[in-house]
Amino acid sequence: MNDLHSLHADLVEKFEASEDSGSAMRRKSERDWDYYDGKQWTDEEVKELKRRGQPAITQNMIKQKIDFLQGLERQQRTVPNALPRTPQHETDAHSASDALKFVADDQRYNKTRSRVWEDILKAGWGGVSVTVEQKSRGKDALTDTTAMHGPEWTVLIRRCQWDRMFWDPYSAAEDFSDAGYLGMVIWMDREEAERRYGEGAAQVFDETVGARSIGDTFDDKPWQAWVSTGKRQRIRVVQMYYIGRDGQWDFCEFTKGGILLSGPSPYEGEDGRREHEFSWTSAYVDRENARYGEIRNLIDPQDEINKRRSKALHHFTARQTFGNQRALGNASERDIRQQLARPDGHVRMTGEAVWGKDFGVIPTNDQATGHFELLQQALQSFEVMGPNSAMMGKKDGNESGRAIMAQQQGGSIQVGPIVDALREMDMETYRKVWRRIRQFWTGQTWVRVTDDLNNMKWVEINKPAQRPMMRPALDPETGQAVMQPAIDPATGQPAMEPVIDPATGQPVMENSVADLDVDIEISDAPDMGTLQQEEFSNLIELAKIGVVMPPKVYLAASNLRNKGELVQMLDDASQQQQQVPPEQQQAIRLELQGKEVENAKGAADIQLKRAQSAKLEMEARMAPIEFARSQQEQANARDERIAFKRADMERHPPSA
Repeated sequence: MNDLHSLHADLVEKFEASEDSGSAMRRKSERDWDYYDGKQWTDEEVKELKRRGQPAITQNMIKQKIDFLQGLERQQRTVPNALPRTPQHETDAHSASDALKFVADDQRYNKTRSRVWEDILKAGWGGVSVTVEQKSRGKDALTDTTAMHGPEWTVLIRRCQWDRMFWDPYSAAEDFSDAGYLGMVIWMDREEAERRYGEGAAQVFDETVGARSIGDTFDDKPWQAWVSTGKRQRIRVVQMYYIGRDGQWDFCEFTKGGILLSGPSPYEGEDGRREHEFSWTSAYVDRENARYGEIRNLIDPQDEINKRRSKALHHFTARQTFGNQRALGNASERDIRQQLARPDGHVRMTGEAVWGKDFGVIPTNDQATGHFELLQQALQSFEVMGPNSAMMGKKDGNESGRAIMAQQQGGSIQVGPIVDALREMDMETYRKVWRRIRQFWTGQTWVRVTDDLNNMKWVEINKPAQRPMMRPALDPETGQAVMQPAIDPATGQPAMEPVIDPATGQPVMENSVADLDVDIEISDAPDMGTLQQEEFSNLIELAKIGVVMPPKVYLAASNLRNKGELVQMLDDASQQQQQVPPEQQQAIRLELQGKEVENAKGAADIQLKRAQSAKLEMEARMAPIEFARSQQEQANARDERIAFKRADMERHPPSA
């Protein structure tokens, strides 16, 4: 018990240190996010401008640049690839790649990645957690060992909300690899806490309610501290991973009132040591270990643009006057100001007043012009920061292609570091996914890998190796006992039995993920439709020069929606051809031989017929190819028509 109290006190101290040191950083990140949303004037500034009669103009240039970078991410997505470390795992590495792609597709990782990229650009940091969750199966699925089913553990990839993340304040690495602890803050109701942690959570909850709250960050929405005192009681729970005494990662979930759950991390790393579940990264880190995003450097020029526009417009529309009471007579100062503010305003002076002496307007155009010139300079300075107009497709018609290319390259160099940070997060995420697969996918598993929108491929992982079951039998010729394959009476096929490793006594597995020695790399995600069409066209070109392959190869490379049925039809036709009785095949051969003997005198005719036969055979081989190409062209044309109709409907939606 004393150890738990000591652990709780130590972890609370660590969390408070992270909260205190990062409070200023978090407030700046919140301000950066507000600038993207167009909240670029403080309440005090708006109040002062209103007092002056000056407009608070916001020309949100930041949003344009950040939106472009968000769109750029969707064009630079990645896919995982498993590369074998040893030659014997070269073939099995494809199964590892298929498993990784299955998890990424199942968890909608591309969508999660886009959300994390948004956090990195605006707040300055973001990331995901890679965990597992056991599936609940029905009774039939548990008892039926022959049924195909997916993995019993689901690998989860979840976005970590940026304003709930905390870490060791001494961490200076962009990917938090040097952090001694890190974690998340979550809020939950009392009932949820009791369901998740058991009855003991109620006591911890009550002690947390009675404890004094600390800090003002990681607030609930709407704002709360450690607890809520309203009708709905919510409690702040800290989920922390930290390096334990043995140098490996442990975890603990606690509140201000006590520990809810603790123990060693359940996840194994690459070297077999325990690791945490997070894959995080940040855009930039300053010398004080504070993290910030792409917006931070754009705020000062954005402020200047807003203030210059506001000031210039104010000077263009405002009028400074001078005058005495003799010139204005009984007219009030308010009336004079209202008349001067109108485009057709008129100020009536008394008869004795002299224009320019008793009353006049002070010229202010020079101030407005000065502010306008400074505004243009601020816009030009803002333009060269981050993605420029050339990258965003806003080209000046007077610029040469070489100049535009230079501008695009310059903009790409500026955003290169944060793009690399995102790719590194992808790498770490996929590697943690693979480690979860190796650790938790221990049984026979089927996963679906989508090659395109219309066709699917199934991959079996951890498949038990089998061999024909051998039984003793008597050789009818020698009368000696020999081993022969046993026949399954139900199927009429040879009976199979599992292969047992004599060293371990355990069944030998094919595509065993636990035994695969692979490394995980990433590559740019291809356009599957374009890639598949290109592969199909390459096969057609090979066929034209005489490299003819089986028809199933061409069908598999196409994107025909019914290619599975077509492949089955070809297999059925091949089986029917093979089912011709041997006696009939022998008779056919003898008949052909007789005809050759009878026509031996006409050798030239025979050669001609053989040439014609070869031509017919080639045409027969090319027929499925031409059929597949025709079907492919029809499918492409159909898809183009559908895409055109959809685009036309989006441009011209039907009226309600």
